[in-house]
Amino acid sequence: MLCSVSCILWALARPTTTERDLALLMLSIRKRFVSLLLAFCLLAAAAPAAAALSPRSDINTITEFYAKQQRSNTCTLASAAMMVRRRAYLDGLENWAALTESRLRRVAWSYVGLSHQFTISGITVGYGDFDRSAPVTDQIIALLADHPEGIVVYNRSYPHAILVTDYTDGVLYCSDPAQGAPSGRYPVSRASIGITRAHSYWYVKQDTNQPQGVGTALAAKNIVYPTRLAPGSAFAMAGTFTAPDAITSVQVTVATDGGTQVLAAAAQPDATEFDMAALAGQLDFAALPTGSYTLTLTADDAYGGRITLCKGLMVAGAETETGTYSGSAPVLYDINAVNLTETGFDVECSASAPAGGTVSVLCSAWADTTQFAPGLVAERNGDTFTTHVAANAALVDFDSLLINITAMDADGNTARGTLLVQISPDEDSEDVTVNQQLLEG
Repeated sequence: MLCSVSCILWALARPTTTERDLALLMLSIRKRFVSLLLAFCLLAAAAPAAAALSPRSDINTITEFYAKQQRSNTCTLASAAMMVRRRAYLDGLENWAALTESRLRRVAWSYVGLSHQFTISGITVGYGDFDRSAPVTDQIIALLADHPEGIVVYNRSYPHAILVTDYTDGVLYCSDPAQGAPSGRYPVSRASIGITRAHSYWYVKQDTNQPQGVGTALAAKNIVYPTRLAPGSAFAMAGTFTAPDAITSVQVTVATDGGTQVLAAAAQPDATEFDMAALAGQLDFAALPTGSYTLTLTADDAYGGRITLCKGLMVAGAETETGTYSGSAPVLYDINAVNLTETGFDVECSASAPAGGTVSVLCSAWADTTQFAPGLVAERNGDTFTTHVAANAALVDFDSLLINITAMDADGNTARGTLLVQISPDEDSEDVTVNQQLLEG
């Protein structure tokens, strides 16, 4: 039991992007916007690569995708909601109709407008500027070829945004959220703005939806390890690790009860599969003298997943005994900052164990080099976890922060998401923008 507890604590304390790169990241950011502390409104999910999904042929016949903006200044938000609904329908999500302007407001909107990047229901929306040296219409047609859900087109001169849905039979179609514009889908010539001089656009940057709505996780299959060895006996660990993206590190250590490390092996596979047999040459179990030890095995992937195996090993007697482990790291996704007010905000995420079982979530936040929200335990409601951060805990002079989310299952396996949130001026206007970046590892 002591071994299991110590290994879980070690897993939680492992070096992360937060500790490793915090000083370099934060020293490079000038302090500008203390009054905008609560302006940010999004955090993107640490999630696996997008699934390749085929468009539904009836997408342009469904009128329920389209709606009018709820307020005079939310044309971008309303257009983004229509785009996300279409993407969710293409993904086969049953709750696509629930992705309304009101729901997006919680994760994608602040008083500075629509965020340049946000994630909802596994769909990450990004932002881009049109190339002023090329025809905007041609650029829109090219974008639509890769985005059957459409793109949100913004004309800063007007200013107004519409959803351009598709290019069919030589005609561009759209839906305009303006109250005075027609309803449904129709040619862009009927929209309240022109698109030939549009400045920028929002689009689906990443889509992590899988058939079950959750991406695959770092997994261990049939990992064979020793629990008892006769003195002088050789042993080769077996089994495989798989991940949706690169497995970045696999390590094995054997330590005495006093904590002295006596054996170690490591690999940096940078591959989606790793065979434990590759570490056999680094682990000389036959050299272990009689005694009791702790064997620790860890595997990490590029998305912050970690599998931790911590077992007791006895070297004594004449028998060899083994154990076998199969399991997966938790899945962590849909991370957002929501319910922003002058008194605080909530960090919301979804987490689950692919094989079922209990998952817990911890949240910590850093500003400059100071951790102002350490180890907050999230409250669970189904697969959704929420942590509240009070504003008075964060009133420091900064224009960016790091938030670290850790999901842990009963075996001590973890999934981590570390996000950098920045507030910065828009180079082309007097507005400010809110952006985030997922930091790997």
